[in-house]
Amino acid sequence: MKTTRIIAMFAAALLVLLAASPLPAQGSASSVGLGVAAGLAFPQGSTAGIASTDWQTSFNWGFYVNIPLISTFHLTPSAELYRFEDQNATDFDLAFKFIVPLPRFDLYAGLVPGLTAVGAVTAPHVGILGGGAFRLVANLDMFVQAKYMWLFEGGGNLRVLHVNTGILFVFQ
Repeated sequence: MKTTRIIAMFAAALLVLLAASPLPAQGSASSVGLGVAAGLAFPQGSTAGIASTDWQTSFNWGFYVNIPLISTFHLTPSAELYRFEDQNATDFDLAFKFIVPLPRFDLYAGLVPGLTAVGAVTAPHVGILGGGAFRLVANLDMFVQAKYMWLFEGGGNLRVLHVNTGILFVFQ
């Protein structure tokens, strides 16, 4: 799957969410939330312990905590699991999200540092993310996000693209 198709699918999903959002996402700006998400991971690259030159596709899923510090800045620790070739991979992240609140939809972008464990390799990573969220019902938000990460391991060149959608339970 080419990167342009992935970006086009992500943009289409954001537009559908924006058009279909029934309620404003006001609660998510001031309340802590716990969430789960599922989607696809596209790892690519090569390292000392891992070798690949083509983009691969893997189901991924993970857990999220959304901690608003102010209405336009949130911390989001997360753990995501996926497969890289024949090995399980886990990403542990702390996203710094900058929120753009809109009347029916919250857009966000941010920086994502963390650690990735693949087999016997544990490497730090940094990434960027973008996405959006809207209120489904009283305490339940839905979000869609894409995250692109670079791993730093032994001079290798490993990158991973995550495209997820999920549900976030907001405490009010």
